[in-house]
Amino acid sequence: MTSPPPRTNESRPRAITALATACLLLAVVGCTNAPDPATPTPTHQGPVTVPGPGASGATTGEPGGTTELAFLDAEALKDAVQQWADATAGTKVNDQEALRGQLPAAEKWLEGITVVPAKCGLYGIGSLKDQLDQAAMAAAVLPPEAGGDLTVASYRDRDALVADVAAQQHLDESCGKYTVSADGQKITSTLSRLDATSSAPYTSASMLESVNGKAKSRRVSVRAIDGHTMMTATRTVKGTVEETTALALADVESMLGILRGIGPVAAAAQ
Repeated sequence: MTSPPPRTNESRPRAITALATACLLLAVVGCTNAPDPATPTPTHQGPVTVPGPGASGATTGEPGGTTELAFLDAEALKDAVQQWADATAGTKVNDQEALRGQLPAAEKWLEGITVVPAKCGLYGIGSLKDQLDQAAMAAAVLPPEAGGDLTVASYRDRDALVADVAAQQHLDESCGKYTVSADGQKITSTLSRLDATSSAPYTSASMLESVNGKAKSRRVSVRAIDGHTMMTATRTVKGTVEETTALALADVESMLGILRGIGPVAAAAQ
């Protein structure tokens, strides 16, 4: 390498970008995050309780109805997420195949990180290939000025969805604070619970505060589950936490609206 050695802060974007790519792939199963606006975060706190059709507080299908969201295959899910992405210019969509294609690079990156406590690491990578087989996935990354993303997973087996969330929650409960070291960078993250309610039967929210040297960031994530579908909306805090949570909730609600519009058709096609 003939160019002068990079300044310390110049290595930070590379480390953060690589970790962001890995985290995007792990959005369904949980992810430790670097301070980057395009990185999904773990949001579940407390026990999993996902009401079924007709349960109190469940508003699936049409408002007031009892039809939960059906499984969508990869192509249908891609179309739905693309429709959501079209509302904001510059939003990039990663479909099922794109996520599969990024998996080898993400796995290689993950081999080089150190997480303390170790149990709070990027858990789920070992089963991600299997998960991509049982759940159709698509992710939309908003442009940098918006600072956010939306990941949607549609499971064939609803019980598998609940089991995955339960496993993630078990770790989230004991990982309120942890550090991630990679490429000479040390990121300290603190996860806290937030209050949030959506029209989905199950909603949870959290804020992740990350410190990387002098760089600090806060990110809010809202996760919702309706029927066979789970979605996670993430927004970087630029104003107040309350305003940011409202933006993430709006992202979830707009995606729910799209999915509920095509849900009955998907169910009929099975």
